[in-house]
Amino acid sequence: MKKLFIYSVALLMCACQQPYAEVTTNDKKSETIKTLFEKVGEENIDYLKEIFSDSMEFVDPAGNKLNKSGFISAVENLYDMFDDISVLEMNGDALGSEVETVTYSNGIVWTNIWNTFSAKGKYTGQNVSFPFHLSYQWAGDKIIKEVQFFDTSVFQKEMNAKAAANNTSPKVVITIDMAVNSGYSKEDVKAFTKNLNQFIRDNEPNTYDYSYFISEDGKRVTLIEKFRSSEDFIFHADKFENGPNIETFMKMFAFKSLVVAGNVSQQLKERVKNYPAEFRGNIGGWIY
Repeated sequence: MKKLFIYSVALLMCACQQPYAEVTTNDKKSETIKTLFEKVGEENIDYLKEIFSDSMEFVDPAGNKLNKSGFISAVENLYDMFDDISVLEMNGDALGSEVETVTYSNGIVWTNIWNTFSAKGKYTGQNVSFPFHLSYQWAGDKIIKEVQFFDTSVFQKEMNAKAAANNTSPKVVITIDMAVNSGYSKEDVKAFTKNLNQFIRDNEPNTYDYSYFISEDGKRVTLIEKFRSSEDFIFHADKFENGPNIETFMKMFAFKSLVVAGNVSQQLKERVKNYPAEFRGNIGGWIY
């Protein structure tokens, strides 16, 4: 019995020494985050400049990082893209949207919020709503880190519409119409384009759309490529021309037309001057 008692005390002492965290919902830091989102709804940037540390780090859902200057610019862009920004009420009952502050035994403090962002896009004219989760790390009364977790497609759609309205999109679309040379079957083309697709995936992270379309008789092929910038297209051209597929490509296909669309750079025009390229600028719409 004595041994059992000693063993129980030892377990209790061990448990007491384990790391722990204290969670609160009505503390000063949680209230500060509530105020932060009230200010965002007012499109007030000064409050954010005050509570975020000058040495802060911002991490978006894709893992991209910004310093304070970049973060403030991103928030100002948010204000430019949306009207009527709001989030749901947070009242501490844990039944819906909430904010809570977690203080760990090592002194690190995070405030977490899960809620729903609602607004009206200034450029699409569409009402939007989506759930989000953000975490804020503190040093004293200043936020030193923000980490975001949510689907950014709503923001991307509005950014595309803004770029279209201002004709500032750097994206480039390439459309190539080709004839399939004699001696190559429809199955030959399908097998070869499968290799091409894999090469692009393995070597060109910024070629975000790369699609081949073939006619029913297998005699014509259309290739559509999309790039985030002129520089990305130049990178693609260099990779492709110096890669393992160029010889077969030129034997299999004959160019009928090549349209380079978008606000392309002079460097891109110089890069493709040996091809029968026709350049077309943006006049409306948007590029995903």
